[in-house]
Amino acid sequence: MIKVNNLTKSFKRNNFIKTQSLVLDNVSLHIKKGITLGLIGESGCGKSTLGRVILKLISLDSGEIYFNDIDITKYSSKDMISLRKDMQIIFQHPDTSLNPSKTILFSLLEPILIHNLMNRNEAMIKIKEFLDYVNLKEEILSRYPHEISGGQIQRIGLIRVLLLEPKFIILDEATSMLDVSVQAQIIQLLKKIQKEFGITYLFISHDLDLVTAFCDEIAVMHKGKIIEVGKNYDVYNNPQQDYTKKLIRTFKKFKE
Repeated sequence: MIKVNNLTKSFKRNNFIKTQSLVLDNVSLHIKKGITLGLIGESGCGKSTLGRVILKLISLDSGEIYFNDIDITKYSSKDMISLRKDMQIIFQHPDTSLNPSKTILFSLLEPILIHNLMNRNEAMIKIKEFLDYVNLKEEILSRYPHEISGGQIQRIGLIRVLLLEPKFIILDEATSMLDVSVQAQIIQLLKKIQKEFGITYLFISHDLDLVTAFCDEIAVMHKGKIIEVGKNYDVYNNPQQDYTKKLIRTFKKFKE
């Protein structure tokens, strides 16, 4: 589904010397179709940058990106338009993708009409189906983002993405701001969606327990490098790299 080879990405530092900071350092990763790959690592290690580079939301310095065996490395923004509906992202704060001055209905209709996927009547039928699917009432459509809860906003974010019928979704700390009970509901919903629609997930998180329980495979990132990849419980219970062992020890100690 997703394959990246030797990705590098640097950002210029705002200082007098004009140095560059290497955020992605020769990253290679393979995300198989229909699975959930968890990407973990401490803050600033490059997790979110990798996600945005894969979606070509930011440029890369070097390397290759493949989506369904298609080399999209040199795709321009215009070239990516046709793939945008297939490759989506849900952020930690999904309300940032919603217009605060527009109703929830407007925010749900907008991407459908932009991509010209269906007419308004067809879209309304689909929206109502998805509201039922994620256990939201139709009355929410007339509300504004600030009038609904974090869990409801996350569900609206899911609907907004699912309406485009994507094949690959990046979940960038998508549940980290939710309380434990709501987080569990969203995770179960994500599993249900994956099973029914065959979607592939890249799940970016700092929560090792959640990643281990939710993801099929885990990739560990440290200082811009992927240092370990394996089956979920193999990585958690039998880590091979010293940094992974330290990360797990620190996480377990923090929980105590």
